[in-house]
Amino acid sequence: MEYSDSYRREVTAKVESGWRIEEETRDRVTLVRREFGDVGIHILIAIFTIWWAAGVPNLLYAAYKYFTDSQRTVVWKDRPEAETEELTTNAE
Repeated sequence: MEYSDSYRREVTAKVESGWRIEEETRDRVTLVRREFGDVGIHILIAIFTIWWAAGVPNLLYAAYKYFTDSQRTVVWKDRPEAETEELTTNAE
């Protein structure tokens, strides 16, 4: 019971801070955070290419950032409470 409470708290905290559950198995959850790129870069791309390319470079940049610049983390169910607290503190 101690393990599952800690596990649930950690997964819930990650989901509330913007992570999405990518894969869930019996003993772990893989979380992912994806972005579409910086708004300033999108504006610059639009300014320089919207007339000639009709926004296609902006879409390509967004797709590139979405698929290549993602962050992943794994939360294990059988990790002890003390270790979970220590890792959470170090990550912040």
